[in-house]
Amino acid sequence: MEHIAAFMLLIGCNAGSLSCEELPAPQVAFESMEECVGALPVALGGAGAKGRIVHARCAAIDPAWVEEDVEISWRMSREKGLEIEIRETAPPADGMLVAENAHPAEVAARLH
Repeated sequence: MEHIAAFMLLIGCNAGSLSCEELPAPQVAFESMEECVGALPVALGGAGAKGRIVHARCAAIDPAWVEEDVEISWRMSREKGLEIEIRETAPPADGMLVAENAHPAEVAARLH
């Protein structure tokens, strides 16, 4: 099993940054933070689209968490741009996995 120490997140926003969504990254997992940061320019260049502003960031992850359940959340702020939070979570007792798919207006309200 490969050692994962960092991951890349790409976020595309409309020109007013009122609506943002995750974009597919050309590579998600990296063995080092340096490797991830080095891949950012190519990822940004390939993710651009007309009328969309693309934000990208690498985040370090504890390699021990690869075998654990983790929650990765992100938000856009005016002060810091793309912010990523990673935390270890306990799996649901009944084994059910849950995902959230919020309406863009609700997400925008939580982002600012």
